[in-house]
Amino acid sequence: MPGISIENEVKHDNPSTISRDVVTESSGEESRSAAPPPIFNEQTNYVPLSTIITIFLACSTVDFVAVMDQTTLAGSLSIIGNTLNASNKTSWISGGYFVTSTCFQLLYGRLSDIWSRKYVLYIGLAIMFIGSLASSLAQTATQLIIFRAFTGMGGGGITSIAQMIVSDVVPLRERGKYQGILGAVIAIANGIGPVIGGALSPISHNSWRWIFRLMLPLTAISILAVMFFMPLRKVTGNWKAKLKAVDFFGVFLALGGTAVLMLGLTWGGGEYVWKSAHVIATLIVGAAVCVAFVLWEWKGHPYPLIPMHIFKSRIVNGACLTMFINGWNIIVMLYYIPTFYQLVFGYSTTKAGAMVLPITLLQSTLPCPTTYPAILSHAYYKRAALSSTFSGLIVHWIGRYRESILVGWMIWAIGLGLMSTLNETSNLGKQIGYGLLTGIGSGNTLQPALIAVQAGVARRDMAVVTSFRKYIHPPTLNIYPISHPLTPTTKYSFIRNLGGTLGLAVSGTIINNLLSTSITSLHLTTVQKQSFLASPSNYLSKLPVDEAAHVRALLIPAYKSGFRIVFTVNAALAALAFFLAVALMPQVKLERADDERLKEEGMRRREEQREGED
Repeated sequence: MPGISIENEVKHDNPSTISRDVVTESSGEESRSAAPPPIFNEQTNYVPLSTIITIFLACSTVDFVAVMDQTTLAGSLSIIGNTLNASNKTSWISGGYFVTSTCFQLLYGRLSDIWSRKYVLYIGLAIMFIGSLASSLAQTATQLIIFRAFTGMGGGGITSIAQMIVSDVVPLRERGKYQGILGAVIAIANGIGPVIGGALSPISHNSWRWIFRLMLPLTAISILAVMFFMPLRKVTGNWKAKLKAVDFFGVFLALGGTAVLMLGLTWGGGEYVWKSAHVIATLIVGAAVCVAFVLWEWKGHPYPLIPMHIFKSRIVNGACLTMFINGWNIIVMLYYIPTFYQLVFGYSTTKAGAMVLPITLLQSTLPCPTTYPAILSHAYYKRAALSSTFSGLIVHWIGRYRESILVGWMIWAIGLGLMSTLNETSNLGKQIGYGLLTGIGSGNTLQPALIAVQAGVARRDMAVVTSFRKYIHPPTLNIYPISHPLTPTTKYSFIRNLGGTLGLAVSGTIINNLLSTSITSLHLTTVQKQSFLASPSNYLSKLPVDEAAHVRALLIPAYKSGFRIVFTVNAALAALAFFLAVALMPQVKLERADDERLKEEGMRRREEQREGED
């Protein structure tokens, strides 16, 4: 590709030693090193603390807007469905956003390498602005689903870009504290989003539209913050050369495969049973297209969206495997533990929600289930914001991430093992204490993993691996109420999504088999049994008090056995993740040989910029 100046890093066996090649293409003939295909000049731009603060403020506003856009809808879907006379389509209002945002997360890393972080961030924010405006004007549920899906194209990657920018301007060891604070911003937005959405929706017939109207000034503020506070490091090369560098066929395969696969995962257990032709066909086709995508990325394009050489890093492979288990465990916990407390202990929805708080205390990326009162969500997020910041600071202070990850998985396994011993005679101290253990454990498996993944690859792959890591671990999750049939219209990672979905399916099968056996004496019809298994709480609420008490007495032993098995399986998986992390996530130095030189270059660029302004 003529006219492109390309910098290339080669990562040696010692992760802290990185050399740089310069590959120049001034004609149609390409000159390539033996290393993996080069990329456009990487955008590392170490800057003074005062500039970091302004950049960080801009990134914080971007993250805040992105998460607010997702969470303000959490408590309003039923109201919107009733207003638009389409209650059966409400799951796709969030589901459309979920599918497109998951798909587009994968693209932002490479596109920002080619076109620069700032320009790609502008595009993402502009899409969000237009999508929010269109959503506020939607007249039918179908229109709203389409507009929300369009909005997801922008929202899917802007939080990834914000993390990439933080990684561009600070060295590895210092990233923990800044990314931890970004996690706190996300936690705060997750906490207040449902509160604002819930407050706006019931005011009048069309007041839900203000949820989307609110996003317009917030997005505009973010665009202005990026414009004035975020320096741009331009990527060399003319627009034609950059356009040729985009892997359009890879984009097509990635979007097609992910969308079809996500559709099958969203349908399964919700609109269709898992063994239905719809679900099986979409999963098979989606998996086949994803395999084709991997083959194309391996051999088909010099600038792939996901360069396959990143999987030579044990840390990247370890992150994929452990995030699968993370998704399995956390989604199963958040979905089934409230049911456990309601049906075994007889707790109200509010108290069952409160019992989840110790577990989610350190999960700053996961909001509370939307059925819980706003005050519980608020209390949780105040603590989550502090813990998210603290976990990043620990990595910064000690300069190591490995111990945090290993301790996290070990404590999580112990906590889940203890959860399996709970029964109706267990006191409140045990219930809260075991929940705190699982929360502490799970919280330590997340933030340090981002530092680990970035440390495990060469600097030239930082944007791609961050984007891919967000693809396997995005920031938010909305769990449906206990009384709602399982419809996983949540926004979490592809691999984490797969783990969580399979975890719910396996756990549901275990519990439902035990429940089916326990209620044979009730002689229910097939329809009644399906209704009961879909939502035991909802079924019991419709029975007379005496009959409900009789049925509950039959259920308690089955639930105790079922949850004991589920918690034991989850504990075993957490233990497996511990050993996977031991084997696949080694500690590498967070200081790199060229850090000081890059800091000096950043200072020099800053001085030259100031002189130019004078």
